[in-house]
Amino acid sequence: MKEKRYFFNLMGYIILAGTILIAAVFCIDPFYHYHDAWFGLPVILDNAVYQTAGAARNLSYDSAIIGTSMTENFHTAWFDGEMGWDTVKLSYSGARTSDLKAILEQVFGREEPPENIVMDVNDFQLTVPAWTAYVERPAYLYDGCVLTDVSYVFNYDVLVQSLERVKDKIEGRESNIDSAYTWEEAELFGKQAALGAARANREAALQAEAVPVDPEMMLQVCDENLDNVIPFIEGHPETEFYIFYPPYSMLYWELKKINGTLEEILAVYEHSMERLLPYDNVKIYYFQAEAEIISDLDNYRDETHYRPEYNRYIFECMRDGKNLVTEENLRSYVEDMYRFAESFDYDSLWKEFLP
Repeated sequence: MKEKRYFFNLMGYIILAGTILIAAVFCIDPFYHYHDAWFGLPVILDNAVYQTAGAARNLSYDSAIIGTSMTENFHTAWFDGEMGWDTVKLSYSGARTSDLKAILEQVFGREEPPENIVMDVNDFQLTVPAWTAYVERPAYLYDGCVLTDVSYVFNYDVLVQSLERVKDKIEGRESNIDSAYTWEEAELFGKQAALGAARANREAALQAEAVPVDPEMMLQVCDENLDNVIPFIEGHPETEFYIFYPPYSMLYWELKKINGTLEEILAVYEHSMERLLPYDNVKIYYFQAEAEIISDLDNYRDETHYRPEYNRYIFECMRDGKNLVTEENLRSYVEDMYRFAESFDYDSLWKEFLP
């Protein structure tokens, strides 16, 4: 009898502790899996892999920034203050189109569809099979299944983050929706930083044997990736999609020339724009051929990541309707980029860096 009483008492304590834990995680909900922030807690977005799904479902917004690291240095205040939006940033570094599809499913699963979506389109989203993953997505945060929520409510890291949100409230920390996921430190950028980051990739490309590419296969992969996104465009004509092609540096284009895929990758970009252009609710902005930006390596930290000033520039073009792609100018944009990349003096980039 005594042992049985101890057992039931122990079980009671375990159940009570588990109930308190579940209640604490549910109420504070640091990843916004169930609801927006309660009790005046600040909304802190600092873990895109684990917070994006919940933020997409439960935060308050009418417009969203969705995409890769190319979108992380946008500030939502720009869009809110100058375009009249109510914006949330759902950036997901390294996102493949399967990730974008999963995020868009959460966004459009809400009662009211968003009025505006800002997205980037980049190399990996078009040329890499969608099933690949730069970072594995936690399926239990996306599947809407209560049974798999045990991975959330009984998660040590989630509990720690819950305590952090309470601490943030006590210390008076404000929500960071405007600056979420930004990496704007000036010391990250500069010619030496960009060349240093690109050197290994360049040397590997120069030493690698030429591998024939199949242009048709590249276009097929491109179509498979676009098929993860276009259904949302087709299914929601009330939502305006602002899609931009970011300004990669000449270090990126040098790699394409070295490995013999310059013409093919531009064909992929052109094909993707041709598929997106017919939709009335899509605006495409093209920045790849910005010669002054992409040839100045002081603007970069590696082959592709540019200073936050150019996120501001991209925003201003969206706001003012500049750099818009049309059926009339699409071909000239691509041809101009090909001529510039094909004839560029890449050795001039390296002459002060390499022995």
